[in-house]
Amino acid sequence: MNFLDGLLIVDLSRVLAGPLCTMRLADWGARVVKIESPKGDATRRFGPPFVKGESSYFMAYNRGKESLVLDLRTEFDCEVLNRLIEKADVLVENFRDGVMDQMGLSLKRQQALNPRLVSLTISGYGTQTTRRHEGAFDLAIQAETGLMAMTGPEDQAGETCRVPFSAADVAAGMAASEAVLAALVGLERRGGAAGFCHLEVSLFDSLMSFLGFQAQATLLTGKDPKRMGHRHPNLVPYQIFETRDGALVLAIATDEAWRRFLKIDGVPADMNREEWSRNGDRVGQRHELVPAVEKVLLSKSTEEWKIALDAADIPVGRLRGVSDALEELRRRHDGFLRTAAHATLGEMAVLGRAARLNGGPGPCLSAAPVLNQHGEAILNEFANDAAERCHWRRQWSQKETLS
Repeated sequence: MNFLDGLLIVDLSRVLAGPLCTMRLADWGARVVKIESPKGDATRRFGPPFVKGESSYFMAYNRGKESLVLDLRTEFDCEVLNRLIEKADVLVENFRDGVMDQMGLSLKRQQALNPRLVSLTISGYGTQTTRRHEGAFDLAIQAETGLMAMTGPEDQAGETCRVPFSAADVAAGMAASEAVLAALVGLERRGGAAGFCHLEVSLFDSLMSFLGFQAQATLLTGKDPKRMGHRHPNLVPYQIFETRDGALVLAIATDEAWRRFLKIDGVPADMNREEWSRNGDRVGQRHELVPAVEKVLLSKSTEEWKIALDAADIPVGRLRGVSDALEELRRRHDGFLRTAAHATLGEMAVLGRAARLNGGPGPCLSAAPVLNQHGEAILNEFANDAAERCHWRRQWSQKETLS
């Protein structure tokens, strides 16, 4: 079931946060028309890797969409965009502050074109702040929010690290899709009477919200979190441990799980200490407890510990590479790893939507579009009549000739 069937989204966004937002909506059945400049979304040039000229980066965030090239510096292309906005349910954009106004698409103009439109703006720092004119990429936001200051080796003299995916954009994309859905539900419950709605999401706010317990602790104590490598500030033992032949992640988050761990064959009785029975005490005595756990886990192989810890209902994980994790998805055959049709690459593997409905993985969508793949079809569809369709086609042909 596609809950968003019949929903039309005009996607003016580029790079990651906006495209991720609209892709998540496409995953649930929305029709997304991706408006691209004649050069295309910048991520079409992010790489390598490229496969037959197509960027894997672009394909990761644009599946299930239609591509239409418009040069919004021209009157004709602006006319086409206005027609799309008139018919749309949602408009998504992430231009710098003021650019939409310069294009003649102020919020007032959008509302005039479509009084029932949900309009979403994604920005770096928020249009209501003193930094509204600043552009922002993920690396800058990771640094600005304090995330990078928390990553890296436990030794404070070591180098800070970027989280190796676009955490700020992902946070904003998820917040944006959530906001759009909330607005649509709210408008429907009011019978559409609420009319035009403008939403705003910033990368900075979104990533700050992802800091969660770290930000809350800082608010309460005034102290910055310390870098702890793969260790956890509030839970022990909760980290990577070496085994006889490799390593695993042990995640003991409750006192009950600790007691179950103590009962596993091979865990010595002298670890059952009153001073380690409560998590708060284990955190305080981390320097003594962790080496004791390390010594125990070195006594068996990773697989032996995986079996024993699973049996004791204690969360445990192997350290995998991405290719190994993807192979695990292939072995599961549960539909999260899908195949989708690409215009030039043919059938290709893609990740599906993470949420499942009634046990099913959802329909298989098309892969990301090639540039302007759906241009002519969209123009024909949104022309009012045959005469306008002919006029648009003639204008389009002239534009193609000039380009």
